Formats: sequence, C-alpha cells, structure tokens
Amino acid sequence: MTQRRLLLASLTLVPFGVPFAARAHEPRRGPNGGQKVDIGTNHAELVAAGNTLRLFLFDGADRPIPAAGATAQAVILAGGRQATVALAPAGDNVLVGTGDFAAARGMRAVVTLTLPGQRPAQARFTPMDQN
Repeated sequence: MTQRRLLLASLTLVPFGVPFAARAHEPRRGPNGGQKVDIGTNHAELVAAGNTLRLFLFDGADRPIPAAGATAQAVILAGGRQATVALAPAGDNVLVGTGDFAAARGMRAVVTLTLPGQRPAQARFTPMDQN
C-alpha cells in the first residue's frame, strides 16, 4: 500500500504530456518596464506609451534576438475601440509601431509575430495592468 501512495503522490507532481521547459510562464515585468510573455518558443515584452507600441524580442533563455526580418501586427482594444498596429524593426531586438489608440489601464493587445524562417506566433498582453 505504501508503494501505491508514493506512486500516486509522484504522479500528482508531474504534469502529463508537457515537459517542464515547455510550460508557459506567467506574464511578468520585462527589462524595459513592459509586460513580458511567452510567444511561441520565445518571449516578447510589450511597452505601450501614448499611441506607440514597442515589442522587444527575447529567446527562451531571455537573451535578445534580432528584430531584422521580423514582422508583427497588434490588435489593440482600448477605450472601447479596436485598432490594428503594424510593427516594424527599429533596433537590435525591438519592433515599433503607432496607431489610433491611447495606452491606458484596461487596454488589451493580441500580437502576431513572424520571425524569419518561423511560423507566426501569437501572444496576449495587458501592458498597462501590471503589478
């Protein structure tokens, strides 16, 4: 009976079908002050200010990855309105875009990112509602 309890206890601690490295992280503050989330096998940090979005790109180990050749689009919901913002490379690991919105608490963004040679990946952000 003791072996059975040990087996059951160990199984409750192991997630089925998902290796530890592939588990999603909770949104957290990034090094640029924005919200950082998983996007595909990488991480992205979204910083919103005024009507501008900056998307910083990082690999799975949080090292900056080049933005050259990357494309992204953000669908923003803010102030009861929806806006679409195209983001283009504007530095080593950052894409930037402006649109018809005003960054404010409660805004939400869905970003679709395509890195060179990779499939598009999506992530959801609430950049102004961080802890």
